Amino acid sequence: MVFRFMAMLLALVLGPTVASAIVNVDQAMLDPEQEGLTHFGNLSLDGARGNTNKQAVKADWLSRYRRGQNTDFLYAEYSFGKSSGRTDANRLFAHLRHRTQFAERWAWELFGQYGRDPFARLALRVLTGGGLRYVLTEPTGENAAYVGLGAFHEWERLSPQIGTTDRRSNLPRLNGYLVLEHRFNAQVRLNAIAYFQPAVRDPADYRLLAQGCLKIRMNEHLDWQVRLDYGFDARPPQAVKSSDLRYSAGLSLQF
Repeated sequence: MVFRFMAMLLALVLGPTVASAIVNVDQAMLDPEQEGLTHFGNLSLDGARGNTNKQAVKADWLSRYRRGQNTDFLYAEYSFGKSSGRTDANRLFAHLRHRTQFAERWAWELFGQYGRDPFARLALRVLTGGGLRYVLTEPTGENAAYVGLGAFHEWERLSPQIGTTDRRSNLPRLNGYLVLEHRFNAQVRLNAIAYFQPAVRDPADYRLLAQGCLKIRMNEHLDWQVRLDYGFDARPPQAVKSSDLRYSAGLSLQF
């Protein structure tokens, strides 16, 4: 049953394509098994010379600390790209979260987030919030599943552009999410997460964010991963498309 839900989420991610970044599922949203401090890093480089001149770099980093029933993590992601000598990507995102497990299946969470993406007219996005998380399936066998419900307040400043009139946004949103994992064996696992974030005052103003990640364990510290991120904004900034699809493949280092 859980695996079927995951397949549906991945079908959504692969479907027709403004997403704010969402936190990597495997290292952050799932409960860690080990105590103490753990770090994860990813780096990808792409380039072409000749008929097409293009350079791109994407890096992300996660530090996670677990002590008893408390887990903290800091996640940061940066991507930069040029095509034919012109910058076409310059995106930055950071997310800080605290989680306390206060019952066998229940935890409360607090989080803060910062982001910018000038090519989506996002000069600044800051949000703070919290909520509750419930463990649907204990992460001890093939499957794990979590559901969360909370709220956050969001502040946005948009870059001016000819033909646009919107500049700022300041509003509360509800925040619901579903996290799923399926382990095929000790080396291969599939994760999926979906967020639904409607505005409190106007539910028709909502965002849908989804991520799928397939990981193949190469050794104790190294994974090969393929990741897809999809986002839909029912009311995006003027001159910005309502949907966005991003994908990446590469190595993930844990130490």
